[in-house]
Parts: sequence; C-alpha cells; structure tokens
Amino acid sequence: MAMQPPYNKDNKTRLPLEHYLKRFSQADVREIARRTGIPYDEGFVLNIMGEKKTVTWPEFKDEGWSDTARILFLRYLLEGAEAPPRKAFVTYRELPWGEVYDASFQGRCVKKLARLFGSRPDAFERACRARGGVPVSSSGIGYELAFMPGLYLRLFLWTGDEEFPASAQILFSDNFAAVFSAEDRVVLCEYAIDRLRQEAGR
Repeated sequence: MAMQPPYNKDNKTRLPLEHYLKRFSQADVREIARRTGIPYDEGFVLNIMGEKKTVTWPEFKDEGWSDTARILFLRYLLEGAEAPPRKAFVTYRELPWGEVYDASFQGRCVKKLARLFGSRPDAFERACRARGGVPVSSSGIGYELAFMPGLYLRLFLWTGDEEFPASAQILFSDNFAAVFSAEDRVVLCEYAIDRLRQEAGR
C-alpha cells in the first residue's frame, strides 16, 4: 500500500494553487480573453478596486498576491466570465449557495469589517474613498465600490456604543453569481477588506 505524503499546514492553499497554475499554463489565452472580455497583450490586466494588476501567461507572474488571492484570480481567469448588467443589490445569502456558506461569510467578512473599522469610521471612509468608493445613503456609513468592472460591493458600517457593538453589512450586485462561485465570493470580500485595511494604515 502506497504511503500518503505528510500533511503540511499549507496544503490547503499549496495543492490547489499548483492545480490551477498547471491548468492556467495549458489554457488558451484567446478563449480566456473572449470569455472574460479582457484582451491579452503581454499579460491580462485586471482592474481590481481601481488598481490595475497584470498577470502573464503561461507562468502566471503576478504582483505580490498571497496564495489565496492567486487562487481566486486564477479561478476567475479559468472559469469566470465578463459581468452581465446588474439589476439590483442583494445579500450574500440571497445569491446561489449563499445559505450554505453564509455563516462562513458572516464570520470571515461582515464581522471582520465591523471589528476592523467599528471604532475607526474615519479610517473606513478614507479607505473607501481612496479605492474609488461612492457614498451610499444609509443610517450608518455606506460606500459602493467597484470590485471589478461591472461588479459592485456595497459596504455599510455602524459604529458601536455602550449598549450595542459595532456592526456591518455587505451587499453584492446581483451579477456576481454569473462570475464568481459562492466560495470565491467569500474570498474576494476578504481581499477587498484587506485592501481597505492596508489603505487605512497608510
């Protein structure tokens, strides 16, 4: 009986990353360009939260992403599509498979947003504006951000007080369902929140 390779703590990202890197190296750049609407000219230029990121083929050279982010955008190029027109904004739970992953989304994204910025609303506003965010009318503080062309997030923050803790909400343009899977929608929100955190720390 063949011995199983030892489990490493980075297997959760390393093994999927190796899988998607191999698929990407064998992919047809013309098919990717046609499906995503992103032309290939010495690289795919991804416009993410107002920041242009270039990735090359076949080796997928990128600009310093974490392994989790590399997997997210590899999957987008391999399986995603150009965003159709949006019609409305919905909660994560209202999107396909949202009920299955909602608890994970709440913990990894919504509560994290409240924890990071609940006592720093000025930093939240500054970071959102720096990333091209547009204010949205709300009982709290709300901003709409373009995650990628045609795909929009609305982030809302309510500061806490002596009686109630800080809280947050994240809405998606309903066309996310045609571009990213339920799992990837969690990861992309983590990516967005991390970018806001970095922006606020500048």
